[in-house]
Amino acid sequence: MSLIWWILPAISGVIGLMLLFAGFGKLASLKPVSGGGRLIFGVGFLGLTGIVALSGLNLQTYKRLTLERDAAHIRFDAVVDQPNTYQATLTVPQEVEPRVYTLTGDEFSMGAQVIKFKPLANMLGYDSVYRLEYLEGRNSNRYSTEAVTKAESNGIRLYANPGLDVRKFAAEQGARFGLEDAQYGSATYMPMGDGYEFDVNITQDALVARPTEATRLLMQRAAYPGYQPGAETKP
Repeated sequence: MSLIWWILPAISGVIGLMLLFAGFGKLASLKPVSGGGRLIFGVGFLGLTGIVALSGLNLQTYKRLTLERDAAHIRFDAVVDQPNTYQATLTVPQEVEPRVYTLTGDEFSMGAQVIKFKPLANMLGYDSVYRLEYLEGRNSNRYSTEAVTKAESNGIRLYANPGLDVRKFAAEQGARFGLEDAQYGSATYMPMGDGYEFDVNITQDALVARPTEATRLLMQRAAYPGYQPGAETKP
């Protein structure tokens, strides 16, 4: 998908420049009507070039989504002498270096934004695309059952937003360009703990965090002290 977003503006830009030069040539030949027309079309093509290029730049922050794919791997390590504070090491596919953040709380949440294309666009190779939105730390007991209360969280945005905001454009004009469910977003949350690790996957329907086997055992031991896997109770 990345190549076409540079080919299209290149073609449009060449056409726009050709029309501009032709327009200036006609004006120099004292033909204002035909020269002015070419100038207007030339400026229009150059404007289209800018829009397509900026849209392509922004769309590159999204990744293609087919069936289910790995979105991230995250590990938490307790920060010494700071209760409920963890160093989160986030590994994202195709990124050389992991990202490291500090979160507080007893659970984390991660969200993603998805842009879906209609079936005809899928046939042309335009699979749905997604972008990780945020990573957040929070307390599981932050709300009360007695009244609506404010709750604090801490987190970080996981993406830059260069060029034209494709998601906003898709939400407003998506139906005209073969887009659907432009506002679709998904989030997942799991407990944080020392040594906990999770594989985060994304499907066409949801973002899913799954604990590794070692983490699953740690979570079971935290929930049921003295728990031993495989142990059977004998009568």
